[in-house]
This record gives sequence, structure tokens and C-alpha cells, in this order.
Amino acid sequence: MTRIGFLGAMNRDIVVQGTAETLLATLGIDAAPLIETAISDDTALRGATLLRQEGSADHLGGSAFNAARVAALLNADQSLDLAFFGIAGTIGAASPHHDALLDWGIDASGVLKVPQPPATCLAIVERDGRTLLTASGANAGVADWIRSSFEGLALSVSRCDIIHVTSFLDPATPGLIAELLRHARRHNPALVVSLDPGMAWIGPGGAGLESLLGQTRILHLNNEEFDALCGAGGPGPAMAMLAPEGAIVARTHSGATVFSAGPDGLVVATLSPRALPASANIVDATGAGDTFCGAFLWAYGAHSGDLLRAAALGFELARLKVAMRGPLSMSATVRSAVQSWTQLTR
Repeated sequence: MTRIGFLGAMNRDIVVQGTAETLLATLGIDAAPLIETAISDDTALRGATLLRQEGSADHLGGSAFNAARVAALLNADQSLDLAFFGIAGTIGAASPHHDALLDWGIDASGVLKVPQPPATCLAIVERDGRTLLTASGANAGVADWIRSSFEGLALSVSRCDIIHVTSFLDPATPGLIAELLRHARRHNPALVVSLDPGMAWIGPGGAGLESLLGQTRILHLNNEEFDALCGAGGPGPAMAMLAPEGAIVARTHSGATVFSAGPDGLVVATLSPRALPASANIVDATGAGDTFCGAFLWAYGAHSGDLLRAAALGFELARLKVAMRGPLSMSATVRSAVQSWTQLTR
């Protein structure tokens, strides 16, 4: 049975519908709309209180956590073995992220529970996208956790067939995780690293990110991230930084493109399904990219082994996600989309 691990942050998402420019002024936060900005825990706490007055919703989140949620949602037949690695914060006497992972049938033995509260992410959702204001919370200890449990963590990760990595705010983490993956691949050279770095890691760049890309087999990028990393020169230089047989899965509002290396150069395969709903019908884009990744990984690991076919399911479920509030749930529409995809890939 294929084992897929998820390594990344676990957040508490405070999601509100509104105009970023207006709400940022209300919050007194100097940040650019429609991107992710790091804020302090005190600012996040104050912002959460203010956003609740605006009718916000409270969800368990974090990119890796959201992707794991979707993979578990699709894994009713237990065709995959799922695991999570990260730091789970505490709210009151409970550790809600840890408990949710167990409820979904995900191995949480690689999760460290700490008394600090989870990281808070303030998400302002509007038609053009979403503005994320993220604090560290319990994730502030991630670098120390990786260092103190390095050998055991590397061995646990090596037991996976695929490990999906997403960003932390701590700038030390890309390099640390790259070293962790390097050690894990010594135990398991066939380990496939899937990376969704986000602008949190792509924006600063640096040696740590380059080292992490060197361990990566499948690199996930949205349109903004693709432009920032690849620029006018196209995907060639970025492809050259990846592990052998590496590929880039680039998603836009109208489809997905897989860039891979062939014997005669770059191979480009483009998927052009139905575009995302019109902006008037997009009610919550928060977690759409994570939904893509979770569905992609489930499809790739459990059924297809084909990047473009996996991207087809990822895109379709991301398309359905943006039309619903909160995390993706198993509605009749989602179930029908999965069944249709499964029939097409047989």
C-alpha cells in the first residue's frame, strides 16, 4: 500500500468575506492585499477578535493539513496509508488538529503536541482572491523540533513513498527540511518529494529553497508562483534545480500544465478542463490550491501514477471548492466528480 506523508504547518483559519483594503485598514495592519504576510501572534489575536465581529468563520487549516484533509476525504476505501508530521497546538484542553487527524484515519505518531495555541491565519476572501495574514503560534518551534528529533523524524519520513511538504514562516526551515529529506532518501532512495512552497518560500528565495528544490520530484506552483520562480526564462532553469525525473505541476484559473524532462528536452503537457467558476460564483478560494494538491496526491498515489491525470482530479475538486464556503466536503457533486474521473482513468 502506498504511504503518503504530509509535512507542514497546522493553523487556525479565521475566514471572512470582505474587501482586503477596507479590512486591513480596520485591523490597522500594513500589508498588501491578495498575498500572504507574516504578522505577530498578538496582532493575529486582536485581528481574530475584530474579524469575528465581521461574521468570520473559524476552521482548522494550514496548507499541508488542508491537503491531508482532502486526501483522507477521498480515501474512504483506505487505498492509501496516510501520515502527518508537524506541531499541533492546544486550544483549552484539546489538540484539535491532532484529534482531527486521528478521526480521518491519518497516522499522527509524527505529530508533536505542544501547550502553545495553533498558529492563526486571518483570511480575507473577495472575488479577486484572498489575503492571508499569518502568525507563527505553535509553529514557532518547528526548527527546534526538527533539530531535536532529526534522526527519528528522517527515519519516519523515509517509510513514506511520497512526502508532501508545505511552507513554515521560519526562514530556517527550507534548509532544515532539505537536510531532513536528504537523510530520509538515504534510507529510501525511491522517496518522492512533493513540494508546494508558496510565496512564503519562493519570495525570499535563497540557498535553503534551492537545496529543498534539489530534493523535489514534484513541484506545485500556482500562476503567481510560477511567474516568480520561472520568470521570463520559462521553466527550464527551475526544472534543472529539481531532483532527477523532476516535474513542475503549474495550475492556473483555466487548467494545469505539467512540465517534465524528456530525452529530447522539455516535455509540456497541458490540461484544459472547464475554467473555474465566474468570479461572481466564487464564494471562498481559501484552500483551493491545497485542495488541488490533496486530490492530486490521492489520485497519483492510489489510482493513476500519471501526473496529468492526477492534475485533472485536483483541478476539478479545486473548481468545486471555490464555490463552497469552508473546507471541501463530500457532497453529491464532489462524489460524482471523483466517480467520473475514476471511470476515465481505468
